[in-house]
Amino acid sequence: MNTPSIIQWVVTIIVPVVITELIRREINHRGPKLVYYSSQVITHRLVIPRPPNPDNQQQNLQPAQPIWLNSFVMTLRNNGNSIARNIEISHPQAPQHFQLTPAIQHTVEKADDDRRMTIRIPSIGPKETVAISYLFGPVANWSDLLEYVRSEDGTAKKINVILNRVFPRWFNVMVLGFCLLGLVFLGVIIWWLYPPMAQIMKWLIQYPRS
Repeated sequence: MNTPSIIQWVVTIIVPVVITELIRREINHRGPKLVYYSSQVITHRLVIPRPPNPDNQQQNLQPAQPIWLNSFVMTLRNNGNSIARNIEISHPQAPQHFQLTPAIQHTVEKADDDRRMTIRIPSIGPKETVAISYLFGPVANWSDLLEYVRSEDGTAKKINVILNRVFPRWFNVMVLGFCLLGLVFLGVIIWWLYPPMAQIMKWLIQYPRS
């Protein structure tokens, strides 16, 4: 067997194997893998009606002033296969109200001026999800809503999500089968394209230059 054939065999086998191994490592990640994503901030305009006037003197009443509230939901998830410990969620501006779902154990630390607030969660188990819903008053700087999310293993990764349909298991298995079949075809394509590509590269290397 000549040298090009050996290289052809090596490239054909190694490329699909490397791609498969990268996918496997991403799926079978060892240790905790804390990620989070948040919804859009929604602004609510609330007008609280005044109590009725017993004397029916409506002309002396001032119109009710609207109240502006902002809400959003941040979702924490541990995609790893071990417990994520000592989670911290830091807020430069403390919200008026927040709630964890499910209601797991947590503590709250506030600065002396009651502006900065940190939520501390002892642990989040593997494949466990915690949603935190917030209610803010007027916000001067939107970057003050959330400063960082981290655990003792490092900073959590923020991911962008969109509303997507959840497909049944048989569909996911079929898609995975097509992906594996695509890797096989990738090896076949490399096998057939390597000889002409090797000849082109050899011709380019040996091409006389003025």
